[in-house]
Amino acid sequence: MSQLRSLSVLQNLSITHRISATLIFALLFVAIVSGVLTIGTFLQWNFSGYILDQRAFEVIASAVSRTPDGHLAIIETPALRALEREAPALWFAVRDVGGEQVTHGVSSAACLSIVNRLPRIFVADVTDVSEHSNLSCKLRTMRGDLGLIQVAYGGGPLVRAWKGIGVMVLDYLEIPFFVPLLLLAVSTIPLVVALAVRRVRDIAELARYVDIERSGLRLPEAGLPSEVAPLVRAFNAALARVDAGRAQQERFIADAAHELRTPVAIIQARLDAMEDSPLKLKLEQDIERLGELTDSLLDLQSIKSIAPQMTLLDFVALVSDTLAELAPVVVSKGHEIEFICGIDRVDMTADPVALRRLIVNLIQNAIKHGGEDVTIAVEVKANATHAVMEVTDTGPGIPPAWRDQIFESFSRYSRSAPGAGLGLAIVREIAMMHGGRASYFEPGMRGTGIRVQLPCSTGGRQERLTA
Repeated sequence: MSQLRSLSVLQNLSITHRISATLIFALLFVAIVSGVLTIGTFLQWNFSGYILDQRAFEVIASAVSRTPDGHLAIIETPALRALEREAPALWFAVRDVGGEQVTHGVSSAACLSIVNRLPRIFVADVTDVSEHSNLSCKLRTMRGDLGLIQVAYGGGPLVRAWKGIGVMVLDYLEIPFFVPLLLLAVSTIPLVVALAVRRVRDIAELARYVDIERSGLRLPEAGLPSEVAPLVRAFNAALARVDAGRAQQERFIADAAHELRTPVAIIQARLDAMEDSPLKLKLEQDIERLGELTDSLLDLQSIKSIAPQMTLLDFVALVSDTLAELAPVVVSKGHEIEFICGIDRVDMTADPVALRRLIVNLIQNAIKHGGEDVTIAVEVKANATHAVMEVTDTGPGIPPAWRDQIFESFSRYSRSAPGAGLGLAIVREIAMMHGGRASYFEPGMRGTGIRVQLPCSTGGRQERLTA
């Protein structure tokens, strides 16, 4: 189970983290193996014996000081006494740059010549040929409170060879060389890898904007790593096929809508010649609904295919005039309508015919789905960059499960609901055509709220002055 969990964690890592972790662990492995190989070769791969514990250098150096007259002297520090108890045969010699030297104990025969040649040796490890498994003595040049001194010692303490080799690997290779290299790798490898896959992140960010409604959008293929470029090309080819299929579907819908107009008109003419009856009334209702569907399909297709006729206009005046034209229709249906606006004008560059269609569709949607005795409120607001129109009604509202789908074509949360489910889809298309957006919001009490945001001209908002 733990292995599966570790594998799952690894799979969830980003490409940058995977590559960085792999390179860092590989570098760490190479550092350890190369260190063991180097020290092992130096010691002829003799891991079975004992070697001197090099930590004795610090104890010996701290136990030597100068007397008031400047000579070297040995002080029996607690650490030195503990070292002597651990290694009764301990001996050492300490020499400064002035040539003064102090000794403690009796050096072994194998190391006596080393002690005598202290001025000419910087560092040494001596092994007696008669005790090949044991390191006999060590010599180091150190800098401390006494200045530059040479310390040679032997007679213990001893540690297992494999432990001593581990310490030597850390002291002589890992800490001074591989640790800085590892720290450099930890800081630079993620940066280098991140720069290498930066283009991939840019592509992933652009992919967020891919949408069925945005035909022609493609991901850039230039500058991609060779491993990722085929995936992006395949993705762009899939987008091209989707666009082609969608265009074919839209042409089919437009052609079908055009073809439906003629038989609808013929049926309507024949119905007009019939005598009044319940069947005629029902057929007229069906034909009216079919005519509305045909008109809506053609409107939707024309919005997507015909370039908008942009002109500078006052959005407040356009909304006010359109509502004035619609007011008799709203009242005749038994509803009320009110216009709320706290600003005199909002200038924007837009297609006035398309915006009027947007307003008409919103009012018609409220009439069809609001129920009886509905109050429709239209409020226009603006900020520095956008004009906002909110249309609310006091009807039953839209179920929460359908609020994300109401702007889709043919979306109806009730089969018995009137309309073809294209009114709000046309509203969304017109808003997007102007660089805006349409969204649902929940009114304060009950009912339905549709908000349309459209970009307005800079400085085109004017507050109403009140006495």
